[in-house]
Amino acid sequence: MQKKIASILFSTRLTAVLFIVFAVAMGIGTFLDAASETSPTPYSRALIYNAWWFEAIMGLFVVNFVGNIFRFRLYKKEKWATLTLHFSFILILVGAFVTRYIGYEGVIHIRRRYRKYHAF
Repeated sequence: MQKKIASILFSTRLTAVLFIVFAVAMGIGTFLDAASETSPTPYSRALIYNAWWFEAIMGLFVVNFVGNIFRFRLYKKEKWATLTLHFSFILILVGAFVTRYIGYEGVIHIRRRYRKYHAF
């Protein structure tokens, strides 16, 4: 049973499905942002980006990438380029996790001053 679960979690088919679902979700979120004129960000955040299933997709990505590193023995010297690609995806997803749960948002007001520039 454990081997069956591992074969599903570390399969390239799961990777492909996760990439497709992730891309479609981000595309829908982008179109929701463009469609709403008043306040686009909170709506798409509540519906997609802060949803539990979106975070589950990213968590499955990390599990899948780590499993594939060991499954395909990417730590060997001749496969370091592919290891770098997988490790970079893992770091991006960990960075998204840190930003989501530890980071904060702020607003800064930038004053705009108008100057007249004279040609000498």
